[in-house]
Amino acid sequence: MTEVSASPATSPATSPAVGADRVRRVVSADGTEIVLERVTDGDLDLLLVPGGPSRRTRWAAVAAGLAGRWSCWLVDRRGKGDSGDTAPYALEREYEDLAAAVTSFPGPVALAGHSSGAICVLGAAGLVTPAALVLYEPPWPVGRPRVPAERIDALDDLVTRGDREAAVALAFREMVGVPEPVLAGLRRSPAWSESTDLIHTWPREMRAIEALPGDLGVLAGIAAPALVLVGSASPEHLRVSSCAVAAALPSATTVELEGQGHSALATAPDVVAAAIRDGLGDRS
Repeated sequence: MTEVSASPATSPATSPAVGADRVRRVVSADGTEIVLERVTDGDLDLLLVPGGPSRRTRWAAVAAGLAGRWSCWLVDRRGKGDSGDTAPYALEREYEDLAAAVTSFPGPVALAGHSSGAICVLGAAGLVTPAALVLYEPPWPVGRPRVPAERIDALDDLVTRGDREAAVALAFREMVGVPEPVLAGLRRSPAWSESTDLIHTWPREMRAIEALPGDLGVLAGIAAPALVLVGSASPEHLRVSSCAVAAALPSATTVELEGQGHSALATAPDVVAAAIRDGLGDRS
């Protein structure tokens, strides 16, 4: 089921005030409302999906570099920002959320996702056919050991005990593989507060991602052309999984972002925007 309405954002704490024509509310298959916010104007629609414990604004700086060609829509994933949430959680529900968002537009729509958001984009592309995909380091569990369930349980336990900062540090350090100097920088950034606010959503996503099949043949039916972005300074396991995903897709191009890591949406948004502009070209 897909229903669409336009209305102002309801939570000033999580998003800036915008006009009614810039907020789209889509009802997903299970009745969950998913909120999208248009932040740039252009001829083509591009939905930008954040990863992990992030609100839609995580893509905002990149979107600013895409104005003119793309109408960029920032997506709040379920359980985050202004979007709703419905139990029980499953990645498949997130695939349906994005599929509902894509089909709510009358014309072609491209999808871009970062980290676990890129996994959701891949899943949606199995349900609908976007004009193009942008995948920034999808953490598919291939070419690396799977995260032990007890490590995710430890993360969940820290959240339950209210030690959200320790939970965020554990997740970034031991599960994402963020080096200590980068982690220290994250602690001083606005992204850290956002991550602590939303860390309770991360264990469920990790469990679902670790349960994905190791056989990437499931991606063979995705028809949309894909641009896979990989940071040269990113953790090796993310580089390996990203390249494996690219190799499994029928039509994919891999672009390495020299000197960038997994957090380039925040640290080098102009570099990411340029890669998207150059990589998509006229394919969208």
